Amino acid sequence: MSLFSIITSFSKEESDLFIQYIRSRNKRKDTKNTELYILLRKGVPVNDIITTLYGSSNRNAYHALSKRLQDSLIDFIATRSFETETSEDMTIFKWILTARILYEQDQIDPAHKLLKKAIKRAKQLDLYTALVEAYHTQIQYSHLHPEQDLPELVAAAQRCHKLFLQQERLNMAYAHIKRTVQFNTALLQQGVQETIEQILADFKIDIQKDLTYKSLYQLLEIINTAAHLDHNFSKALPFITKVYKLIEQKDHVAAKHRFYHIQVLYFMANAHFRVRDFTQAQSYLKLMDEQIGADRRKWESRFRESYLLIHSFVMNYSGSYTTAITSLEEYIKNTKGKSHPDTRLALVVFLTQQGLFKEALGQLNKLKHSDQWYETQLGKDWLIKRDLLTLIIYYELEYVDLAHATLRSFKRKHKSIIRSEARLHSFIAVYTAMHNNPLVIDEDRFRESVKNNFTTSTLKEEDIFMVSFFAWIKSKLDNTPLYDTTLHLL
Repeated sequence: MSLFSIITSFSKEESDLFIQYIRSRNKRKDTKNTELYILLRKGVPVNDIITTLYGSSNRNAYHALSKRLQDSLIDFIATRSFETETSEDMTIFKWILTARILYEQDQIDPAHKLLKKAIKRAKQLDLYTALVEAYHTQIQYSHLHPEQDLPELVAAAQRCHKLFLQQERLNMAYAHIKRTVQFNTALLQQGVQETIEQILADFKIDIQKDLTYKSLYQLLEIINTAAHLDHNFSKALPFITKVYKLIEQKDHVAAKHRFYHIQVLYFMANAHFRVRDFTQAQSYLKLMDEQIGADRRKWESRFRESYLLIHSFVMNYSGSYTTAITSLEEYIKNTKGKSHPDTRLALVVFLTQQGLFKEALGQLNKLKHSDQWYETQLGKDWLIKRDLLTLIIYYELEYVDLAHATLRSFKRKHKSIIRSEARLHSFIAVYTAMHNNPLVIDEDRFRESVKNNFTTSTLKEEDIFMVSFFAWIKSKLDNTPLYDTTLHLL
């Protein structure tokens, strides 16, 4: 767990509340946890923090203090969560517990009324865990209510239990799929989406409106992951749309699940962007922006960058590249370089498409973590995109030696992916030929073979990012501006 990542996720209001929280818990005046928190939030390097706090390199004391601060952060987040997110859930469970106590005290009528109230509200919120407990209690004390139809009550409890079990199966399938996607390197070769569909079938997942809001979100996340790994959002879009329509039917609980609601809108905006439906992507972005602004902008710090990233992509590929570049540059400047690597990589893409190769390289060089860190944190797909951009920029700047070394490293690092991914294999083969002999692009035979590989018809349903890389090759063959060529291929 990263202290820095937790701290920087706080809004200013949350940060102020946390400082009040730790100060109220401090029993001694010389406790340094508040000072450590403020220094970490400012992004001060660890070595400088240690010197500031202790005047010397006292790493043991620093690590002990960091551990205590981390524990305080966890307690604060948990306390805030119980005060806000789970308040209604907890109220329903309290009603059920109170009803049981009232039954034990022979207060039958108020107990029965309270239990019916709990069941009605739990149904509205798709809270099947509470419903199972409520029906269990109703059946337990049904002998006190001869007017109640027991078979009907049992049938309702069984329906609820069935939905509860389906929710649990989906949770198991979700965990299974996430582990498979993360650890099964052979997955790409056998088809990610097919594998996911098979896992859902194995767990007997029936996609229907009775699934909870969270369960539908999980389904959407699963298929979004599959489409991302397969680079095939066109194939996934019907499934994504089907799940979203079920989510729309649960509008009455959307405010309670605002975190998931914003994530869902992000998935929808991203999916439509990837299939080049920019108008529809913009409509979901507008809804996402509205949800981020709700609850006194509670989710601003958590989702603003995600919104900005997709919005900048839509702007860039719609022709408004100036807006896209300016928005990212301003964000990176305002966050003092603490932006997500995705944001900086997007800026590299936009600058490269405008022929600003030195500026693009400058941004690329600010991604200073190791390859292993990027692969662990962001995935191999992200690393491949970064490396492909590096190859293109080195080629354009005529950094022959750097291009040669990077190409060799790329082929070594991503050998298995190149072998299994036909699109990547084709790109690297063409790039290698152009790197080894820049004049090859003037040869009719070479130009014809490349055009056969990257025709407009074969790119029609190709992922937008892959089209961007193929557009670079076409721009070299046709001697046309890269950005114009990219938009033409879309």
